[in-house]
Amino acid sequence: MKKAMLKPALLALLMTPAALMAQKANLPKQITVKGTVKFPTPEGQPKMIYLSRETFQGSKSPIVDSVELGKDLTYSFRVKQDHPGIYKINVMNWEYITFWSDADVKISSRGYDTAKMKIKIPHFTFVEGSHDNNFVNQMELNSTLGYLRMVDDYNQQYFAKEHKTKTGDSAWANYWVGRRRYNEPRDDQDQRDELMKRIYKDRPVYMYALRGAGSPHDTTQYAATLRQLDHLMQLYPWLSEAKNLKNTIIKNRAQMMKLQPGQPAPSISYPDHLGQLQGLEKYKGKYLLVDFWASWCGPCRQAIPKVKELYTAYKAQGLEVVSISIDTDKNAWKKAMADENMPWEQLLSDNKDKTMETYQFSGIPTLYLIDREGKIVTKFTGYSPEAETQIKSVIEKGLSAQPEGEKKVIKAMGMTSM
Repeated sequence: MKKAMLKPALLALLMTPAALMAQKANLPKQITVKGTVKFPTPEGQPKMIYLSRETFQGSKSPIVDSVELGKDLTYSFRVKQDHPGIYKINVMNWEYITFWSDADVKISSRGYDTAKMKIKIPHFTFVEGSHDNNFVNQMELNSTLGYLRMVDDYNQQYFAKEHKTKTGDSAWANYWVGRRRYNEPRDDQDQRDELMKRIYKDRPVYMYALRGAGSPHDTTQYAATLRQLDHLMQLYPWLSEAKNLKNTIIKNRAQMMKLQPGQPAPSISYPDHLGQLQGLEKYKGKYLLVDFWASWCGPCRQAIPKVKELYTAYKAQGLEVVSISIDTDKNAWKKAMADENMPWEQLLSDNKDKTMETYQFSGIPTLYLIDREGKIVTKFTGYSPEAETQIKSVIEKGLSAQPEGEKKVIKAMGMTSM
């Protein structure tokens, strides 16, 4: 008679303390990270490489080591750890690379952006490591390609409309409106992600795919994510980051509930270009578009001319705009303000991480439309023609914020992830 095989979750529950200690003892206590960079920063600029470990506690990942890029354009780290986890490498503040630390890794990356027009567009860097590390590789590649495809589609639609307006030729615009495609860009990316999740659902690295599941609009995904984290904690009791992530998701969801349509906008106060603290309360009685941006964000800068047009057209009807930068370089912020010449109030966050937590965003531009009573109408993740149309409709109809039911969240095109 054949013995029935125990399921992994049940096996974990039956493991004795001694067995759990043996499991943890087999984890690598030290790994080596070796990297090469093709293009260093120009002479005189910092050439530092930073290594941080993701704790999944909602705060910025703590830096655990740093080293200067060698003259031979190589760097290395010797990582001592209690158990494997997610690490991130910051290459001279130009590239950000993620890996899973259950084996030695090798990285070959581009480094400095040598293009004449420098915009920090996400791109993919392959990390040579373990089988589990390939889960991170594939998730990163899918995310990067999905983002670039959305940006390309957005640009195609935008310029097709511009071409129609300027020339009267509607063939290009009609093609983009009526063309058949097998999937929407976001659906295509989600299907690929789901396949990878099914393959790696019993591996500790799967935790990397569960980071963004706190949306109040998708209770099914939220509940499934908490179950999956419980499953990983049963299989891998040493995986403390899974517990941290569960607590962070619960906390973020609670904060997101406070940001739903019909809720009062959180009270914030940041310094303006003169260093004077300014809040949003003074805009009550007006429609207010709050734009979170940064000088280095390409999609943010691309959206500014369109916001200017919107502001000019609807200011007389009660629209105001406030831009809140999450720049950490004050001089870069001031230069971008001068370059863009935005005719509305400019504020600089004095704590980027706290600002992103308060208003629950991980990519920019993120915009909130607030009604005349200071309540949230809606949130836009990226600036799009659809967002612009909705803003115009609210102002023209004189609408107030209304609570929304559960819905599927769809990201707009043109956004830089943090």
